[in-house]
Amino acid sequence: MVQKTLSIWLFFLVCIGYSNAQHKQLDSLQNLIQTYSNLPLEKRKDSSYIDLINQYSLANYYVDKDSIYYYAKESLALSKSIGYTKGEIEALINIAFYESELGRQTNAIHLAEKALKKAEEIQSLYYLLICYSNIATFYEYSGDIQNSVEYSLRGIYLAENKEDKTQAEISYLSLIYENLGITYGIQKEYKKALEFLDKAQEINIKTNNTLAQAETMSNMASFQLKTKEYEKGLKNVNASIPIFEKYGYQDWLAYALKVKGQLYVEIKDYEKALNIFMRSLDLYENIEDKREKTSLLNGIARTYMGIKEYDLAQHYADQALKNAQQLNSFEDLKACSKTLYLLYKKLGEYDKALTYHEEFKRYNDSIFNLENSKSIAANEAQLDFIAKENKLILENEKKLNRQRLWIYLYSFGGMVLLTILFFTQRSRKLERKLNSLLANKNFDLKKRERELQELNETKNKFFSIIAHDLRAPIASLNGLIDLLKDNQINAKDFMQFAPQLSEQVKNISFTLNNLLIWGQAQMKGAKSKPEPCDIGKLAQQNVQLLSEQAQKKHIVIQQRIAPKSIAYVDREQINLVFRNIINNAIKFTENNGKIYIQAKEIGNEYQIEISDNGVGMDPEFINDLTSDKTTFNTTYGTQNEKGTGLGLNLCKEMIVKNRGKLWIKSELGKGSTFYFTLPKDLED
Repeated sequence: MVQKTLSIWLFFLVCIGYSNAQHKQLDSLQNLIQTYSNLPLEKRKDSSYIDLINQYSLANYYVDKDSIYYYAKESLALSKSIGYTKGEIEALINIAFYESELGRQTNAIHLAEKALKKAEEIQSLYYLLICYSNIATFYEYSGDIQNSVEYSLRGIYLAENKEDKTQAEISYLSLIYENLGITYGIQKEYKKALEFLDKAQEINIKTNNTLAQAETMSNMASFQLKTKEYEKGLKNVNASIPIFEKYGYQDWLAYALKVKGQLYVEIKDYEKALNIFMRSLDLYENIEDKREKTSLLNGIARTYMGIKEYDLAQHYADQALKNAQQLNSFEDLKACSKTLYLLYKKLGEYDKALTYHEEFKRYNDSIFNLENSKSIAANEAQLDFIAKENKLILENEKKLNRQRLWIYLYSFGGMVLLTILFFTQRSRKLERKLNSLLANKNFDLKKRERELQELNETKNKFFSIIAHDLRAPIASLNGLIDLLKDNQINAKDFMQFAPQLSEQVKNISFTLNNLLIWGQAQMKGAKSKPEPCDIGKLAQQNVQLLSEQAQKKHIVIQQRIAPKSIAYVDREQINLVFRNIINNAIKFTENNGKIYIQAKEIGNEYQIEISDNGVGMDPEFINDLTSDKTTFNTTYGTQNEKGTGLGLNLCKEMIVKNRGKLWIKSELGKGSTFYFTLPKDLED
């Protein structure tokens, strides 16, 4: 059995680095975690702490699986609570590894696919490659070779088609090539397996990744064992062992020693093989990797058989079989059954030998059938091509026979009929093609017509606002400046108009800001970028921004939204909504009036209410304000403040873009209440 990396080496290097003493890292990480654990839960809802426990969970691969599960579950819960997608992905992959090591491959695949969906949401090639690599490995362990190869090829396609790859992404491309080679090797396609491993090694050498080079050499040696290239295999594994010893990489060192022992078994040097196997076994006693340990125990049993120590051979073979049964691994069950069959045959216990021979045959047939029904993608494609080719040849032969029959029966008449049919069919195909082209052209023309209508409406809206609400105050300001310039009024008289001019300039600025944002939304399409926002803070910021206007009219604004009312919205768009509605409320409320801002939770959304005790509106005016019209009527506040209706129209567009809705309740002389909703969660 070859060593699948399950993304460990790269993940470990990227997340926490590597040192000569892994247990020191574990202790250091554990001390940091203990420091955080003494903090309140709200303080622990932090991406730095989540990264830390994901690192600790990862560092426990092949050390303590219970720690993997415990800390990964904590990480997943905390990541969800603050919307930390990267933390969720890493936690899901760690839990998936835990499930895989317990033999629950279906659960592992399900969790890894959930992580993949999260990676697709954030469009991170690095995390996409992590997910593809792990899903491919879990499918291989479950025996579904076709899906395993498919996910590996998806990862390779994505990585190969991206030009500016990071170091981590390049290393993951190497990892996927390696795991794909291992998958081919398990299918006994050793030549193809070594080709993929060579590609992985090329990348490892280019990136100067010494540890990855050693891992690839170990896996190459395991396949050179199968191709009987023992000298090359020993050279590769001997080159990898010192590297694993240098970096303290105990699981890979144990694996490399196991491969080396297997090579010595094949050349029948049992004494050397046994010494190397026992050194590997000592390491596996402290490594939670039952899959590789099972393969090692079976190798030790075969070695003891080679030196005719049958009692010890039986002891290790029984241990290997027990582990294989717990893992529910077909490949290991087959290998252990074969060893016990050969052992009992040598001992002359033919009943037991027959029992294990039947078990071996059953597993072998099962694996054989599984591999044939779910073959790797390359073989399946080749078979599919051959099948289609044969089908095409058969169909051509049938057509040829039918044509000959018509020739014999109808001679020239049949040929004429076939010619007519041919041209008729060709004419119909041409007609269908022309109709299709015409339909596409009509569709494009209608689309262009709609776009032109929308642009024309947008133009009308712009001109309406510019004509009614911007030109007049600007002309007034310009005229007053001309009077001052021509000495028709003095500076003192001019300053009497300053407060009024200041208000006009502010109104023009406010209207222009709305006009520009609305115009951009109409012409280019404003895209919402939702993020967690405290709507109470947004409301308060806009209350402070408009406080000077409110103080001039002695209007009291009470902001009652509860702290930490988090909605998933575009911050700038909802800022604009609060600013426009509060501004309108101030305009149309008399001196000494009151404005209330509050929110309540209703299901999966917040309902925000902004109410005033101002002049109010009649139903016809409300309908006019909220309609999709192309012109706007100028309105005046209680102190002749100008309004266009554009701001509310823009509010409606921004709220809809953020998956909410807007409505108004009002009564003349009693005030108005503006309602709108905002979502609490991201859209599914």
